[in-house]
Amino acid sequence: MKRVSLLFLPIFFFSLSCEEDEELNFIQENYILGKWFVTEIGTVNSNNTIVYEDYINDSECEEDNLVLNQEGTYEENNFEFISSNCQNDQITGTYILDNNKIVQTYTDSGGQLKQKVLTIVALTYEEINLSYTDNEINKIVFLKLRK
Repeated sequence: MKRVSLLFLPIFFFSLSCEEDEELNFIQENYILGKWFVTEIGTVNSNNTIVYEDYINDSECEEDNLVLNQEGTYEENNFEFISSNCQNDQITGTYILDNNKIVQTYTDSGGQLKQKVLTIVALTYEEINLSYTDNEINKIVFLKLRK
């Protein structure tokens, strides 16, 4: 009887360890915090390869950026030079980090609550690669950003 019990003991501990592994979050939240500047934008070509191009900011304005704050708020700044003025089409809201996804929640100009999901493709302390679905063109867009 003791032999049978001893055989089941390792199986029990293995099943516990598997359940705990599913709960792990591999993205450290402090790595995503800060002001990120868009450097490249990519799309998938006909060969299913991601092709990146330099992201061109309006030279008269500040660089487009994404700011992720520690308290779970964010701002997206998209600058454009219009009628001799630099204008910021800013979006602000809250975000949560859900494993490898940054889920942004914001209110659009029409007053409707919206969500945008950014998938973290690669992350270091200085660089982040993101992807998201652009609903206007119905395609996946890839972004490279640097601090």
